[in-house]
Amino acid sequence: MTNPLLATPSGKTRARALGIPFDGLPGANNAITDVPGVEVGFCTLIEGEGGPLVVGEGPVRTGVTAIL
Repeated sequence: MTNPLLATPSGKTRARALGIPFDGLPGANNAITDVPGVEVGFCTLIEGEGGPLVVGEGPVRTGVTAIL
């Protein structure tokens, strides 16, 4: 079993495993939202039916994430 402090569930190496120093241990969710005062929001826009792209018309599949 892979140590979750050193690798992601998909097996990618974490910064901690590369020797990049971080104080403390991961939070309960092992996520940026474990940091007090940090908020994360997102918006996903899906418009139009599938099919070929028509510039200026769609279909549209996009999104944005904000970390404050």
